[in-house]
Amino acid sequence: MSYIYTNARAEGNLAKLTHGFDWKGSICGVDDAVKNEPFLFWCSPGDSTDEITLLDGICVEKCPSNDFTFHWCPGPAMPFEVRTYADSSHATQEVIVGMRRNLTEKPAYRSTEAFGYCFPHQNLVLLQGVLQRTHVASFNKQVILAAQGASDNWHFLVGVAVACIIIGYMFLFVLYHGFDKLIYGLVVATHITLLGFSSTMLYVSFHEEHNLFRTYLSQALSQAVAWMFAGLGFTVWALFALLCFNGREAMAVTIDSVKATCEVIGAVPTILLQPLVHSIVVLGALLSMIYGLAWLLSTGKIVALGEPMEQGGIQISGMHRSLEFSNYQLACIAYWMFGLVWVFETLNALGQFAISHAVVSYTCLEDQDWFLMLTGYFIGIVYHLGTLAFGGFVVACLKIVALLLSFVVRQTRDEFGVQSALGQVLCCCCMYVFICCEQVLTMVNELVYTDIALQSSGYIEAVNNVVRIAAGNPITYASIKASATIVRVLGVTMIGVGGTFLSYQLLSSSALHKQLDSVFENSSSMLVTSNILGTTIASGIVCFYVAIAFMMVFYQTTYSLMYCMLLGATPLGSNGADERPSRQLLVNKP
Repeated sequence: MSYIYTNARAEGNLAKLTHGFDWKGSICGVDDAVKNEPFLFWCSPGDSTDEITLLDGICVEKCPSNDFTFHWCPGPAMPFEVRTYADSSHATQEVIVGMRRNLTEKPAYRSTEAFGYCFPHQNLVLLQGVLQRTHVASFNKQVILAAQGASDNWHFLVGVAVACIIIGYMFLFVLYHGFDKLIYGLVVATHITLLGFSSTMLYVSFHEEHNLFRTYLSQALSQAVAWMFAGLGFTVWALFALLCFNGREAMAVTIDSVKATCEVIGAVPTILLQPLVHSIVVLGALLSMIYGLAWLLSTGKIVALGEPMEQGGIQISGMHRSLEFSNYQLACIAYWMFGLVWVFETLNALGQFAISHAVVSYTCLEDQDWFLMLTGYFIGIVYHLGTLAFGGFVVACLKIVALLLSFVVRQTRDEFGVQSALGQVLCCCCMYVFICCEQVLTMVNELVYTDIALQSSGYIEAVNNVVRIAAGNPITYASIKASATIVRVLGVTMIGVGGTFLSYQLLSSSALHKQLDSVFENSSSMLVTSNILGTTIASGIVCFYVAIAFMMVFYQTTYSLMYCMLLGATPLGSNGADERPSRQLLVNKP
């Protein structure tokens, strides 16, 4: 990949992908005529924005910072035709057909440089005028305006993040003290619901006037249907009661594991920094590789799209760009995309290992270091990078094969557009087999990296250990996984949805603004935004990110504790996670 990137830097030019076309069709900063003018600026006649169009774009050396400068801007297009004789005998005529545009000096406006374009600076009216009169889709217009409104309220977004973090800790506190009550309450509610449903169906079967099936069925058939539902309800209740009786020990272990998870997170709060560190690492790597991909794409040949643009009766081609690649360039792009997926999956494996290592170090090795998570990253990179990369490679291969098969499914059509049923079935079967394998392996990896942190196993050996342990304790494994999933969904819903709803109320409620102003003068000014929807969406992204961060740590910590408990390294009982074994226990464990 380094070799490909080096060649792309030597042959490519990012400006071909980012810089705009001026009214003559030249790419600003790329073509020789405008080599030293890299920015595209939309002309504005005076203070009006009514005549701003894409075809009025000109290339400038730098974006205007004031409204006192002037630029030569093209006027309306006027077609012309010139006839000349090609030779002295006047036997052949040459006809030149083209377009004439008069250039006049027009005043500029304050603008900001971004992505090779000059956008109006703090002028929403002018920005809307530019967007509405250019070939920007309506969705993109809304995104740009919403993003500008959200960026203006960054103080509010920081406050939302802090509030969500506080709510997350409160959720863990409530979970620690009330999870057993929640579980037992759900069990009792399920028993009551099943028995109530069965009893109701049995009652209506003997009382025809209350039988709701009588409206649609005959008397005998409606009575039989009511008996059937009553019997089905009692059967489900009996099975559920049997499951609760046989799984009461697993239920107690589940409650203890959740409490132990909350205790570990409370004792090692820096473990909650893992999502932030992981996001920074992944985002940095992703941006770097996308940057390299952009250089690789810029090695392609720029060609005009087939449909020309028409103005003043003259068709102008070359205003829209597309890229053409050779077979070698396509192979390099495919190679780069595979590397991107592989690196991404390896970094995800490293993040899971860091959490598992922190949990194992605290619960099994009694390590009281506050930066256990960072230590986990260091150990994963230095000692287990090959194992993590192998796990990422397997998941990446399965994902890419499934993606390619889904693409093949969409291509199983003949020349008349009729889809081949046999080809579709075969490809769908193969695709879902690979998707199933990828999901199973992803689920297994949640425990594989705990085994690696606990026993320094290789990847294949760790997979065998995880499958053996999970198969030997199916009820405990299923109950803890189910409870962890429920808590994860519940936490993300409460923190994410609740935080987003409160943010919207703070931004849109005029009554609340008046109350704030009555307590603190002009305090509601912090909540004023130019785009309520954009700021609300940004707040929702912040809320859900914090919620997912809390619940991802909770989920992985619960899984790591469960695996340690199933191996016997961390006994969970009435004393919770305080019963931690010594380092010697792990060393002597078979």
